[in-house]
Amino acid sequence: MENQTENLICRTVEDLFKRIGFGFNDLKIENHKSPEGQDIFMVRIKSDDDCSLLLDDKGGNLRALEYIVRLLALKGLDQKVGLVLDLNDFLEKRNDRISELARLVAEKVQTTQKSFVLRPMSAFERRLVHLELADWPNIETESIGEEPKRRVVIKPSL
Repeated sequence: MENQTENLICRTVEDLFKRIGFGFNDLKIENHKSPEGQDIFMVRIKSDDDCSLLLDDKGGNLRALEYIVRLLALKGLDQKVGLVLDLNDFLEKRNDRISELARLVAEKVQTTQKSFVLRPMSAFERRLVHLELADWPNIETESIGEEPKRRVVIKPSL
């Protein structure tokens, strides 16, 4: 089943990229398990084409493409699986930037002893911040607000 699903995802991505006029050099699919045991397929795509249209600063266009691939490739499956597209390591680099931001802000909060509210973030991005700072001494994190403007507050521990 797993190999069949990977082949279906691969064919769908290849076809979709061809239809929208983007080429790619390499496509790899990694299967991970979520903490709940759900299959999550990470599709890593490498392309020499100018992909700036797909890689806007927040990754919205890449997420939209991911959604389309999910609809086309996974609609006939009888089990729930996750799908993540990463083009030219965009997500990895973005996640690294979010983690670095969290560390820098935490240092500032430790120094000033004043809370700092980050910009609105997706649930995944907020989770990265919480995990990054979970073991920091004298720092607490909290999510506030309602979607889509939910934010993380980094504050000194009392």
